[in-house]
Parts: sequence; C-alpha cells; structure tokens
Amino acid sequence: MGQNILVYLFTSYLKLLKRTVTIEWAENSVHGGNQILGFWHEDSFFMNLALSELEENTSPVDVIVTSDRRGDCIQYMIEQCGGSAVRVPDGFASFKALKKVLKDSYERTRSIAVALDGPFGPRHEPKKLAFYLSEQAQEDFIGITVSYSSKLRLTWRWDQYVIPLPFSTVTVAAHNYGEVSKNNIPELPINASAVKCGIIQRGQTPLQENAAI
Repeated sequence: MGQNILVYLFTSYLKLLKRTVTIEWAENSVHGGNQILGFWHEDSFFMNLALSELEENTSPVDVIVTSDRRGDCIQYMIEQCGGSAVRVPDGFASFKALKKVLKDSYERTRSIAVALDGPFGPRHEPKKLAFYLSEQAQEDFIGITVSYSSKLRLTWRWDQYVIPLPFSTVTVAAHNYGEVSKNNIPELPINASAVKCGIIQRGQTPLQENAAI
C-alpha cells in the first residue's frame, strides 16, 4: 500500500514537471542508432523526463534497473514516461542478465542507459558497467550530466538525490566520449554547468575536460 502511494505521488509529480520545467541542452551529442547512456544516480528522477526528450534522437532506450523491490517503483516511472526498464540483479549475479541485454540491444536496435555510480555508490565514482557495455557492444558512450536552477536535494541519502522544482530550468549536457572500455574510464564532469559556461571545449580529451572544471 505504501509503495503504491509513493508511485502515484512520484508519477503525478513527473507529469507536473513535464508541463512546467524548461529543459535547456548545453550539449546534445546523442545520435541515431545504439548508444550507451550514463548518468549520475542523483539525477535518476529527472532522467525520466530527459530520456523521453531524447527519444527523437536515438533508438528506444532500455534503462537498467535493479531487480529487487526498490526497482519496482523505478520501473513504473520509467514506463509512465514511455521508456523501458530492464531488471538486472546486483553484483556477480548480473553477468548472465547483462549478456542477454547486450544480445537484445544488438538484435533489436536498442540503446542502454545506466546510473554510473549506482546502485549504492560511492557518489560520483563510476562503476565499470556502462564502459563494459560500450566495449562489448562497440557502441559510443554518452555521458549525461544535469544542473538545476531550483531543486530539492535529499542530503541524507548516499547519492544526495535531486528532485527538480516546478517552473525551474534544468540544463542537460549529453557528451559523446566515443567507444570506451572498462579499463580506460573517462573522467566525467559532475554536472552540466561547466558545459553551459563553455568551459568544456570540443576536441578536448575527457581528462582535459575534467581538469578544466
């Protein structure tokens, strides 16, 4: 009962945000075909709206979601925004499921989105999953970062989860790092502010980008 109420509140709030929030793209390198999309776990709530915006630029997106009960609410919100959730176990049990994800992506022309530092952190320390997928699928990795003009931040959570406020402006940067590998993870900006201010220049390497922030 409690989870159903929470799902209703979250989905209703997402509908309100869709009508009232202004989305600005500081950079959008998402292209047609398959890609691996990575974002910080704190931006998971807003990514429901961002991915629906990106639908016109890329193949359908499958979002990797934990297979435990925490993922039930997340899956419902993703589907309400027109996306698709793929439930994957945490830890070593995910290997078999990930092989199927890659196979389905190749056969059905699907992009894959994953929280870089999920499911349990540490915050802003990317795990290897997104880069492993990029390497195995031989597809470009797109790093998505977000900045908010007005927000509620849940500072007691490990990820400091962000909920944007109505009538705010959300800036999004989707930067293409090309094909990457799990042994050569690029250094990623924390948010989109540096891109909006022009600090990140086209043609720089990922390491130079992060050093400039």
